[in-house]
Amino acid sequence: MCGINGIVDFAAPVDPTPIAAMNEIQRHRGPDGFSTWHTRNVAFGFQRLAIVDIEHGAQPARNEDDTIHVVFNGEIYNHRELRSALAARGHQFRSHSDAEVIPHLYEEYGPGFVERLDGDFAIALWDARRERLLLTRDRVGVKPLFYHRSGSRVVFASEIKGIFASGLVEASMDPQGLSDCLFYGHTIAPRTFWQGVDDLPPATIITIDRRGTSQQRYFTPFLRRDPDAPLLTGRAAIERFDAAFTAAVRKRLPDEVAAGIALSGGLDSSAIAAVAARRCDAPLTTASIRLTGEVLDETPMSRLVAQSLGVPNDEVEMTGARACELLPKSLWHFESPFWYGAVATPFLDLTELARNKGLKVAMSGDGSDELLAGYDFYRLMKLSARFEQLKLGRAQTAIWRNATKWVGAPSGLDSHIVSVAGRRAEYTARYGEVPPWIYLWSALGDTTGPIAPEGLPAPSALAPPPPHDKLRRQLHFEFYTRLPHWVLPISDRLGMANSIEVRVPYLDRDVIDVCADLSPEMLVHWGIEKYALKRATADVLPKQIVRRRKKPFMTPVGPWYLTGSGADLAHDHLSRDSVRRYGIFDPIATERMWRTAVDQSGTWAATAAEWGCLAVMSTHLVLDQFRSVGASIPGDRIEVAS
Repeated sequence: MCGINGIVDFAAPVDPTPIAAMNEIQRHRGPDGFSTWHTRNVAFGFQRLAIVDIEHGAQPARNEDDTIHVVFNGEIYNHRELRSALAARGHQFRSHSDAEVIPHLYEEYGPGFVERLDGDFAIALWDARRERLLLTRDRVGVKPLFYHRSGSRVVFASEIKGIFASGLVEASMDPQGLSDCLFYGHTIAPRTFWQGVDDLPPATIITIDRRGTSQQRYFTPFLRRDPDAPLLTGRAAIERFDAAFTAAVRKRLPDEVAAGIALSGGLDSSAIAAVAARRCDAPLTTASIRLTGEVLDETPMSRLVAQSLGVPNDEVEMTGARACELLPKSLWHFESPFWYGAVATPFLDLTELARNKGLKVAMSGDGSDELLAGYDFYRLMKLSARFEQLKLGRAQTAIWRNATKWVGAPSGLDSHIVSVAGRRAEYTARYGEVPPWIYLWSALGDTTGPIAPEGLPAPSALAPPPPHDKLRRQLHFEFYTRLPHWVLPISDRLGMANSIEVRVPYLDRDVIDVCADLSPEMLVHWGIEKYALKRATADVLPKQIVRRRKKPFMTPVGPWYLTGSGADLAHDHLSRDSVRRYGIFDPIATERMWRTAVDQSGTWAATAAEWGCLAVMSTHLVLDQFRSVGASIPGDRIEVAS
């Protein structure tokens, strides 16, 4: 919905001048208007994407006596119900915006107000009476919020570049952030790629005053409200999920502006389109990405869905040359060497198309796989554990070799699966449960280890999973790694880059709560992934879509970014001389990794090497992009903090 930023100093007057630059660098998040507000110790900035109460919804929002001021990014879907309840308690409102319920709700409930919000949000609230700043985010981190604290001063913004634009914080690479990107593929909150800039974790309230900082987590995924109640199964489970999901789609259809759906042709986005069109009677337009001439292209499926629903579907053609052209812009918005962001770069053109058609809101299928166990890794882990129980010994390798060959997986994946199984005890000791993405993390870590600078810290630790069934303990890791740092940044950053707010129905508050109560067999049922969703939407979707195996959105890596039209880009960032010029990675090992990716195409070693090459290219490109805001670029070698 917008971009927010601010400066607070508890010991000295704040100069509001930098707020203009902080607003401007985030203008893409809110091109419909801007505002600033300041008092002696506080300055807030706001760039608006007008969606709710278009005429009167400017921020900051405030209470009756102007002692509480709020800037807020996102949507509060239950704002009308909250407004009615607050008005009944005597609160007076100046507008019909969802933002204005926040200061009044805070007056009633203090920091606990956030638990009453049904929405996707990042909020900064200044309480003048108590002289305290409150920062908070929604349950899963749909909306971003970053901050820097130095002494008595706090600087915050929706995007890290907003903090740097203040001129009060130096853009210097954090070795911990680099380490996390080379292992997990992304940073892990609260660390970012930039020294001294923190990523506010999802479902977290931070309160800052003269005395210091306190932090509270207000939600834990898959922690059931009533742990003693029986898990939902059968028809009751399907009906509960169906009702929550339909309501989630309906509440995300805006009243005052047009909306669209990013349609991939997979189950997740197709189910949203079908529910919106057939159950909510919403006027829709859809848009898809066409990978011309590529085996990964899914437009036949997206066309099938659009035709079955009778809705118009626009297609954006994407080629390797165009993807390479867009990559620097994509990384400018990701603000870290998020290598999978390169794979998702075509989403930039999709959201630009939506904006050119006059849309401000789009919906996507993000979060379904992380909530409903949609990835093959879950079945893979279950099968691997079963093989261990059977004590197949050396026969495991032959079985996995035949199995991976049958599904067309890269050669060598079988050996990697067996090696991961052999380290099960180590991973359990480290994480409390074997994370489903350990196959990817371990492969990426093994590949980037030889190229990483000496003295780089170990990857960030992850919060251990809470008590639950085994599948939920594995899913728990999604909510601390991939979901807030991989999946949702693609929607937010590449959507807001073109002033499109992307909404995610699967991550609705009530849908998450229902899924916590589902029996595991309603998630993966006899090898059928996302069983509850498939059953709930079978009546509104073509059978071909319901029966499809999971196929994550991917674009070619080697053919697009490392050879062909991407050969020059690869040479500029992976050749020995180029790597030496940046002074971060080992030049010889990096060039060797590049050669593996190109020369051994089709193998698991090449696949992991492709990821590593993207990680190096992305690191260099991020530093190039952020030179404009004064990024500190390493010289001959990276300085590793002790």
